[in-house]
Amino acid sequence: MAAPDGVGGDAWLFLYEPGSGPPSEPGLPVYVTAVGAARLEATHRYVFGEVQANPWRLWGFLDVDQSFRGEIDVLAQPTAGDRLADAQELNLQPRERSEANVSFGGLVRFDPPAFRVENASSEVFGLDAEGITPSLLSLVADPLGRLEPTKTGFSIGLLDVDGDGRPDDLDGDRVPDLSLTAFLRWLPKPGQHPDGTDVVVPLVLNPAPLLAQLSGDVRTRLLVDRLSFTVVPQAQELLRKPGRRELRLFGPAPVGDYELIVLQGGGQFWRIPNGLGPQLPSQALRFRFERR
Repeated sequence: MAAPDGVGGDAWLFLYEPGSGPPSEPGLPVYVTAVGAARLEATHRYVFGEVQANPWRLWGFLDVDQSFRGEIDVLAQPTAGDRLADAQELNLQPRERSEANVSFGGLVRFDPPAFRVENASSEVFGLDAEGITPSLLSLVADPLGRLEPTKTGFSIGLLDVDGDGRPDDLDGDRVPDLSLTAFLRWLPKPGQHPDGTDVVVPLVLNPAPLLAQLSGDVRTRLLVDRLSFTVVPQAQELLRKPGRRELRLFGPAPVGDYELIVLQGGGQFWRIPNGLGPQLPSQALRFRFERR
């Protein structure tokens, strides 16, 4: 394991199932290991113990400011100034030991996209499941006393998944895709929906002002302090398949509770409600689709 000269911190490594986890999107790791900053000065080796023989995806980062909080969902991720490792695909064989070299080189420029919903007037944000009344969500960047104000906001660029230096248009609408996405994810009660799939409701952002500022350059990143999204009450089902995910039409948004998730390039995210909710009311806001 190697870190840039003069850069220290706690090193965290995670093993995910194939096709899941950062930097493409958040994910729940199956195995976690770490080395503290003090020990890291003495040794650059550490291990995962008792890992099952399977394909795995290895990813990690160097927590330079030691702000990682594994018990709080939205703080269990890299922040500005941390260094990222490239993801690696591993295939562990039975009764064999595998070694991998990890280098922490990629600099994290911004903090996760922490926000509050400006137009929320109660503890529950009611949404129309029938889609008769359009809903607007106004999101405002907020460091919440936990993040660096000058590094907190919505980091937006142009999507370039294939790395060819040109903006992608994955949905074929002849408009370059932005690197930031937002959606509402249904939180079904036990027995309401089978495991292995998620039901999401897309949020639509007017891309024109952002595209004008980005000018077709995939290297440019904007840090925006507020965004307005229109809720499209047409749910989609997100299916997980080995190494990929697929979307298919689900129908009207199911009645019930939802969480709001914002994903920005590099795998950083924010969700509401989240683990800061007990201390910060803005982070405990709930979303609920109801029939009018």
